[in-house]
Amino acid sequence: MWWTLLTAVAVPTTGCLAWHRWNRVQLYRRLASERTSLIARQHVGFDLPSPAESTREAFAREPIARIDRVLTEETRQAALAECAQHRSLIERSYVPGHKKGGTICYERVHRHLPICLSIYHSRVLQDYLSDLIGSEVRPTGDHDQSSCSVLMYTEAGDHIGWHYDHNFYRGRHFTVLIPLINRSAAGDGVSQSLLKQQRPGNEDAVFSTAANSLILFEGARIRHCATPLGDGELRIMLSMTYATDSRIRLSHEIARRIKDTAFFGVRALWD
Repeated sequence: MWWTLLTAVAVPTTGCLAWHRWNRVQLYRRLASERTSLIARQHVGFDLPSPAESTREAFAREPIARIDRVLTEETRQAALAECAQHRSLIERSYVPGHKKGGTICYERVHRHLPICLSIYHSRVLQDYLSDLIGSEVRPTGDHDQSSCSVLMYTEAGDHIGWHYDHNFYRGRHFTVLIPLINRSAAGDGVSQSLLKQQRPGNEDAVFSTAANSLILFEGARIRHCATPLGDGELRIMLSMTYATDSRIRLSHEIARRIKDTAFFGVRALWD
């Protein structure tokens, strides 16, 4: 009896999951096929300095770097405007003792944020990062909702605790952050939310996340956190990931999806 009941539940459930996965694969293929023409219609500009040899050498020793200015002001404003226009797309999450904040996932970036999508897929940016890192990097998979996302700190206390960005890909994996706005409550400075790197000893390194800066780091080797946002403050940040080899094993894909439930809820397990 129990075996019959289990079979009656398992067979249609498995069929539904398989159908859902097939639909998701078709969606990723469609998004990828539409992306080239979508990006071609956007006009994104960069204001990147040539990486100094000292910056490359420092990054080789400790894989974290900060650049003062990355986008033209017109592009930054356009990216910020489309994020502000689509704040209803934010998925807020709260993990007690670890994180609180909002995120717009990669799939929604594809559908609604063409400027942000174009920044992520720009060969200008990819070539710049590759030069600084010393290895060619390219965007991570369309199936990864964190490949290009928007981190929205809009409420007091939004933060993320100390963590590593675990690498699930075959190649090295890098995180790139571009703050689009980082505003204090008075509007005359940056928010209280700080990006910190944990270092040996008692003193942590603090990296400015002023608007239009760029922070590049290899998250599997850099333990970091973002301290809580204050009352009336706002920080919107473009978060992008690149890899030297974006292939992924099935076991690592499952682990990656479990990790993403902290940002996108349980739907990350099957979407």
